[in-house]
Amino acid sequence: MGRTRREKLFGSILSMPTFNDDDYNLLLDSQRKHVRWLIDQGIVEGKGVLLIAGGVGEAYMLEDGEFADLAKLVVDEAKGQTPTMVMIAELSARKAARRAQVAADAGVDFVLLCPPHYSLPTEDDIFLHHKYVNDRVDIGLVLYNSFWVMPQPGYSFSRALFERFADLENIVGLKWSAPSIDQYVGMQQLYGDRFVFVENAPFFSQGSKYGMRAFVDVYGNVAPRLSLHRIDLIEQGKFDEYDALYKQLWFEPVYGPGGDTPPANPMVADGPHALILLKAMGLDAGPWFPGQASPSDAYIEHYKNLVVTSGAMDWVDWNQSILG
Repeated sequence: MGRTRREKLFGSILSMPTFNDDDYNLLLDSQRKHVRWLIDQGIVEGKGVLLIAGGVGEAYMLEDGEFADLAKLVVDEAKGQTPTMVMIAELSARKAARRAQVAADAGVDFVLLCPPHYSLPTEDDIFLHHKYVNDRVDIGLVLYNSFWVMPQPGYSFSRALFERFADLENIVGLKWSAPSIDQYVGMQQLYGDRFVFVENAPFFSQGSKYGMRAFVDVYGNVAPRLSLHRIDLIEQGKFDEYDALYKQLWFEPVYGPGGDTPPANPMVADGPHALILLKAMGLDAGPWFPGQASPSDAYIEHYKNLVVTSGAMDWVDWNQSILG
């Protein structure tokens, strides 16, 4: 008997970049090779989920045809070995449902569904957005709670909203962050039996100690060995070792080691931020799509230095020659 949706949502939720050329045409052959390499390195069911067209993959910039191509590609290459996921970030519930149906028709396992933004929605609006998709598409839904950006800075799903979400049968998990450690752990204690919580906050092993068994992963694109090691530490309850590793590898450019003041920089979206990291670690997926804040050359160089200082390069197994 196969794993349930909840059981499949485990380990590294590996958010992959979208490979493209200098004219922003998708490089699907390179994308396929990257997906296959990750699976061959051990990112399979029971260890992770392949997230294509997510935040790192700049889903918010993709045209409908590109989204459909990527959804089909990841399912075709996964061949049932690894669960798959796409992200949908739409103002319109109708468009979100159409994209979710495209993903379901392709055989994708999960949709990471972002709340609507821009229009400053109420909690009723947020609930109805998710309910609309839930009621129309049979696919596992993972909610997206990121208090620093969506749907407005400082907002976080309330307990009352959790109670309403619990009645929507296709919702299986949450990409979870919170403005405080109390809320981060507290909501998991209250609703961990109903939802799979996916770690998306730098609280080290705190979530794992209370049952969190999945985490958003960018490093795994080039260092899947690190992803698998993190999973092993969680499963074995080696939280002190996990914290030591996390403390070494986690860095924020504003608070990086060495005491240097980082160069001034605008707010950088998920895609460009991750592409800077991955390029520093040896994976060049091409330029980020236009229309996003671009960091300065000085900031990028500062970021690269932090990557080297962290020791993350010791875990890298990726080589760009894999793309041929």
